[in-house]
Amino acid sequence: MSRGSERRRRAVQNAKRFMDERVRLARDKFGLGDHVSPLTGESRASEVHAPAPTDGADEAPHVEIGTAPGQLPSASPFESTGPTKFRVHRYDENAHTVEEFTDIDRLPSYADGKGTVWVQMLGITDPQIVHIVGAIFQVPMLAQEDVLAVWSRPKLEAHGDMLLTITRAVRLSPDDEGPRGQQIAIVAAPGVVISFHENQDQVFEGVERRIAENNGRMRRNGAGYLLYALLDTLVDRMLYLSEEIEDAITELEDSVLCEGGECNLHDVYRIKRVVVRLSRIALPMRDTMGRIEQLEHSLLPEHMAPFLRDLQDHCLRAGDRVEHARMILQDLQEYHHTLQERKTSEIMRVLTVVSSIFIPLTFIAGVYGMNFDTSKGRLNMPELTWEYGYASCILFMLVFAIATLAYFRKKQWL
Repeated sequence: MSRGSERRRRAVQNAKRFMDERVRLARDKFGLGDHVSPLTGESRASEVHAPAPTDGADEAPHVEIGTAPGQLPSASPFESTGPTKFRVHRYDENAHTVEEFTDIDRLPSYADGKGTVWVQMLGITDPQIVHIVGAIFQVPMLAQEDVLAVWSRPKLEAHGDMLLTITRAVRLSPDDEGPRGQQIAIVAAPGVVISFHENQDQVFEGVERRIAENNGRMRRNGAGYLLYALLDTLVDRMLYLSEEIEDAITELEDSVLCEGGECNLHDVYRIKRVVVRLSRIALPMRDTMGRIEQLEHSLLPEHMAPFLRDLQDHCLRAGDRVEHARMILQDLQEYHHTLQERKTSEIMRVLTVVSSIFIPLTFIAGVYGMNFDTSKGRLNMPELTWEYGYASCILFMLVFAIATLAYFRKKQWL
């Protein structure tokens, strides 16, 4: 067995021991004995494994192919660094507490059903930690798998009384080569909301501030309204960024069309690449928010319908702006190609005119360059003996060229 294979085997064994110990600890925190049915996802614990080693490979790939449904990967697919942090809010109308820690042993104390609990898991560095969080809050294994799926499109799924949404917190500008940000999965259930963040960048400072200040509806409503507030924050980020991109493209269009500037095709393609990647997020997010407005679920009561419609409207506007940006860029590309074709046509027209003038003149010069001998007879080019033959030939050629240019101008070919 190679050293790489042995290293992966030991890593899998350590991960399984870690997971078993954490699940046992969670059982102790909940006061559950061995006779109680397994926690959510515990039955899959023994199936977690690393992919088969390949020759010369020292590290397991980030994406594992062919795993069973609901089976977690052996390594995090996200490029997260540092220990996973938990930022936990517990609140009701009268009280609010917030704690931040890295010790997962403190998390089960928040699963007692008191108030509304919001758990932010900042930085996914180990799938087993996701599994433990899922075991504590009874998150289904398929939902845990989706949380760790780096290829997930923005989507919304219902798992009984639980809702799972996956989207992205996008950060970009016209100077970026592509959208940047992180994948965020949100699991909402009665009394608890868990947001799984790809890295430790803060995204929901505004929501945390509203909870702390106790303004508006935040602390009077439960987990469903918190889910709406988080999604509204992500959608507003998308709306703002799409507006920034659209404004930048509009300025580029104005500089080209109104000010007569040159169309820099490199800038057009660079921004178009950003817009295309952004559309892969904005358009599925628009479909997801359209579905949440129509979803009948206990977490989304009837009185939240106006807020969900507003959320859908913001998503539609963001999607429309992305589509509008793509159309403008497509028009700029076509305008650039039209300008290039027009320049080529101008060049070809000038060359054609020059050729039309000089081809007959070249013919005349070629004829008189044959140097026939006039002493042999009258038909051997008698003009060679004229006193003013050279001047007459040059004058005729000049008159012919001027007449040709006048004819082309009359026909508006010049």
